[in-house]
Amino acid sequence: MKKLTRSQQKHLDIINAAKEEFIEHGFLAANMDRITTSAEVSKRTLYRHFESKEVLFESVLTIINDSVNENVSYQFDEEKSTEEQLNDIAYKEIEILYQTYGISLARTIVMEFLRQPEMAKNLIKNIYSIRAITQWFNAAIEAGRLKNVDSKLMTDVYVSLFQGLFFWPQVMNLDTEPTGDAVKSKVDTVTSIFIQSYGIK
Repeated sequence: MKKLTRSQQKHLDIINAAKEEFIEHGFLAANMDRITTSAEVSKRTLYRHFESKEVLFESVLTIINDSVNENVSYQFDEEKSTEEQLNDIAYKEIEILYQTYGISLARTIVMEFLRQPEMAKNLIKNIYSIRAITQWFNAAIEAGRLKNVDSKLMTDVYVSLFQGLFFWPQVMNLDTEPTGDAVKSKVDTVTSIFIQSYGIK
């Protein structure tokens, strides 16, 4: 693996420190001095890399999202049932949401976007692997497993179902992060409703 330059390492240290700061304190209360202390950089260095707290916040989200997009893909498998593959996708999306982002950061994102709606356009949606999901839907349509309808609409429906059980209740503190049998029950619900709507028997 290529060794990072000193500047690249400082950039990464700032991003990691900022992520923890935003999770712990939210956007409004996040403090650039604490971020510089945690990242072990000067304030001058911080502002050389990121001109404002807003830019830093968006950079944190963009880097996480780019990493997810680069590392996640769903290959359609003729040997597996539609149900099994959709379940696999749901479990991977749960892992991304709860472990890569975390509900605390997701909650911070939502609160900040309520305050600045112009920033909100696509970033909530981008928590999910939209491109990977849509590509799988296109492959499933081509294989005759799903109805031949607009895959973007199909993706929107799937993400809405998923968010309704795994995102919004947790972000709004209406429910805890599900575990064990509760996860399986919710995944089965998302998959079965989706297949009822778009599956081909």
